[in-house]
Formats: sequence, C-alpha cells, structure tokens
Amino acid sequence: MTLKIYSEIISEEERQFRLMFMGLDGVSFNGIDEFIASIPEDDDTIDMRINSPGGVVSEGWGIIDKLRATGKKITATVEGQASSMASLILLAASERRGYKHATVLIHDAFYQDMYLKKGTAEELEKHAAILREDNQRALDFMVERTGADRDVLEAIMKEDKPMSMERAKELGFIHEILEPASATNIQSPTDMETKKKIASAFKAFAEAIGLSVKMEAETDPVGYVLTAQDGTEISIDKPEGEDPAVGDKATPDGEHLMPDGTTIVIADGVITEIRDAEPEEAPEADPEDSANQSQEADLDAINEAHAAELAEKDAEIARLQACVTELEASQISDDQRDILAKVDKAGGAAWLEKSIKSSYRPSQRQRQEQTVQHSGDSKTAEALAAARAKKAAKRDRVVRKNDDQ
Repeated sequence: MTLKIYSEIISEEERQFRLMFMGLDGVSFNGIDEFIASIPEDDDTIDMRINSPGGVVSEGWGIIDKLRATGKKITATVEGQASSMASLILLAASERRGYKHATVLIHDAFYQDMYLKKGTAEELEKHAAILREDNQRALDFMVERTGADRDVLEAIMKEDKPMSMERAKELGFIHEILEPASATNIQSPTDMETKKKIASAFKAFAEAIGLSVKMEAETDPVGYVLTAQDGTEISIDKPEGEDPAVGDKATPDGEHLMPDGTTIVIADGVITEIRDAEPEEAPEADPEDSANQSQEADLDAINEAHAAELAEKDAEIARLQACVTELEASQISDDQRDILAKVDKAGGAAWLEKSIKSSYRPSQRQRQEQTVQHSGDSKTAEALAAARAKKAAKRDRVVRKNDDQ
C-alpha cells in the first residue's frame, strides 16, 4: 500500500486542533498506526512517498519505530523534500530513491521560541541537554542507515542547508535518482546521411579504377527506444510510431514494466509476450478527506442539535406568551371586584339568581313637567320675570283706577 507523508509531523492533539479550527492536516503517530492496521495481511510492502518539512522529534521517532516493526519491505521516494525529522523517516525504508530536483535536509534539533520565553538558567541547561541527546540519537541512526562518516554528517547538520539528490546519494540517504521516463529516438539523421555519402564515394572510387562494385540497396535502419518504469531503455526494431508487438526484435531480454502498466517480455532478442496493465485497485480513502468529512459530519450534528434546541425554546416562548394573553384577558376592574364581593356577601350565586327572577315591579309614576333652567340662561329668565311682574303691577294699578272712577 502507498503511504503519503505530505505535511508536517505533529502530535495527534495538534492535528485535531488544526483540522477543527484551521482546516489543515498533519502526519501523526496515530495516523500512521491506523494506516498500518489497514494493510491487508497478504501485502508485505509499503510504498512510502515523502514531501514533508519535518516536525516534532518524539512523534517522528514513534513513526520510525512503528514502520520498522511491521517487518514489511519499505520503499521510500522523496517527492519534493525530506527535511528535518522527515529525513530520518526516509531512512526507515530499506530502498530509497528521489526525483531529480528533490532535496534532503538535516540539522540540529531545536525548541520552538514559545518554550524559551521564560526559564531559569537551570531550566535552559536542561533543555540544552535534551537537544544534545536528540542530536546524538539522530547521528547514530543516520550513520547506521547510510554508512556515511559521522563527522561529515555532524558538520552538515550545523549548516542547515538542503542537499541535492546527487549529494544525498553520495552520502547514502538515497540509492537511486529517478529520471523522467520519456522515449528517445535511437536514429541519428546526421549519422545516416554520413553513411550514405561514404557508400556513394566508395562506389565512385571503385568504378574509377575499373572495378565493378554492386552496391546492395540499403534500407534505412529503423527503431525507437522505450523507457521502463525502472529506467531501463528498451530498443524496439520497427518504425517509430508503431506499437510494439509479439515477434518484434527488441533488447534487452527480461520482463519490463512500462509506465502505462503493461509488461513487455523479451527472450533471445524477440518480444514473446505483452501483458496488459492490471486493473487498478479502488483508490484508498485519503486520511485528510476522511478527517474533513468526519469534521463536517460533527458540525452538521451540532447544528442540528442547536436547531432542535432553538425550536424547543421558541415553542416554550409562544406558550408563555399565550398564558400572559389569557391572564391579561381574565383580569377584572376594582369596581367589578367590589360588586362580586357584595354579591358574595349577600348570598352568592343563589341570591343573585333569585334576585334576577323576582316578580317585583315598581309603580307607575305620573309624568310631571319640569322646567329646566340652564345655568347659561338664568340672568335672562330673571330679567323676563321682573319685566312680567312690573307689567302685571302696572295693569293692576290701571284696573283699580278705572274702578275708582
């Protein structure tokens, strides 16, 4: 199975924090352990691909020990970089290679600044002692796995500079540099033209000295080269552009796995078999995608729980508001409360019902006309009354006078 170490090496706690709050992933011991547990029992190989800047020392050593404890054949390929702790994880593999422009970087162990902001001299000395132990342990492992000189490696660690694949191969970090797989034409037009000119000149010289030379018509040599996955160049003796087929002349002998997955079998300079590529296995779930999907599922569950809780609270608020409305509608005034109290004192509902059903009727009253004197007209009325009285008195005097005569 293929193990991809394409990010920083961190603890599982930090990995979960990054996934939750930053959407970033990392490589942890737990993730490697889960990968190893998923390998089928009949699969005895691990194809490890590395493009990592390194990371936590303790986590890296745990990964190295876990990989080597599997007993499986581990092949590692540097794709981009294998820096810091990732350079040591690279050495856990028994077969190591790298692409032409990849790099390997080794350096002294160090603490992040956050650990050095506070501390006594004794505490800093304790940290320094731990760092020196980490450096010696790394050197021991590199010397064991590469066979390089310890002093040379220690000097390179202090430089803290990336090394090329050529230098990495020289020191034993990798065994092979992978070149681009591409077809090349084995024919040289210049060489072919030169051969024709030499043959033509030889024929002309022979005729000049009286020799009869019969030149066989030459056919231009044909052929092309294919490059196998392991870098082997296969010469196919047929015009370029035509696919290789069983019966074609080719070299070298052996079984050659091609970049497209097909296998070309050559025996005694002839292609004897061409096997199609094996069906690709279903791609395995990427741990990063699985983690993202798990995170999204957790967030969806939380959102659903919050939505249900809010709906429940909204329903409770609506119920309380209905109760308040009902209570407000049922309130009575002080006058109504006094009337109810008097009714209750007189005998309650029974008395009230009896009073309502009583046959008593009040007697008819004679209508009396009343003179309503409005306050606004009082002065006018008084003046009219005085005028009438004065007129009446004058009339009486006139009557009495007439009677006297």
